[in-house]
Amino acid sequence: MKFSIGIVVAIVLQVSAFVWWTAQQAQTIDLLKGEVAELTAKSEIEKEVTLLNDVKQIQKDIEELNQKTLDAILETHNRIDDLGGYVDSQDQLINDTFTVQMQSFHDFQHEFEVKVANSFTQIEEWLDEIEWDAEEAFSELDKKLSDRIEDHSHND
Repeated sequence: MKFSIGIVVAIVLQVSAFVWWTAQQAQTIDLLKGEVAELTAKSEIEKEVTLLNDVKQIQKDIEELNQKTLDAILETHNRIDDLGGYVDSQDQLINDTFTVQMQSFHDFQHEFEVKVANSFTQIEEWLDEIEWDAEEAFSELDKKLSDRIEDHSHND
């Protein structure tokens, strides 16, 4: 079998081109695999960075929510304290008013007792006068009757 040099060169060139093309394809595939691996790694890193940023934002939001909750609790506590102070002041006002009223009542009661005592003293004085006047009147009446009886007995 004799082949012409042109055919052999053509076959060798074709085989060489095929080997070169295959090698080129393998190199392109390896290059693409590397790029895919790099892009996958970049994508994973970006996902991780995004996830970390999201977690930090959520932590910040939670801290902000905690602070707002604490502020609301403290404000509510202060309002309750203020209400307690108001209740205490109203209680003190009621107690002071009651004390003043009780003092006024005691003063009135004392005045009333003094007036009643003075009234009884006055009535006793009047009764004594009436008794004295009655005794005097009975004494005079007794004397007049005695005088009349005596006059009557002398006239008979």
